[in-house]
Amino acid sequence: KAVKMAEMMEVPIVGLVENMSYVACPDCGKQIHLFGQGKTAEAAERHHLPVLAEMPIDPALAALTDAGDIESFQGSWLEAAADKLEGK
Repeated sequence: KAVKMAEMMEVPIVGLVENMSYVACPDCGKQIHLFGQGKTAEAAERHHLPVLAEMPIDPALAALTDAGDIESFQGSWLEAAADKLEGK
């Protein structure tokens, strides 16, 4: 839906980011897809766009956001998106 709206408004799309894609097990790091496997890759392929990142559900990020201190977050899952946008 967002892609269609952006196209209608003639807003360029650089890629897609899947939000709340998974939660990482705090003990072993395994990715658990609470809502099932996402459909972002299928949508990206259909619209000829790259998937830039899959953002996990992260309680630490939520807490920092609620506290108004998002700048302190130390996550790395958007690094691949930044690299893709920089052409690395």
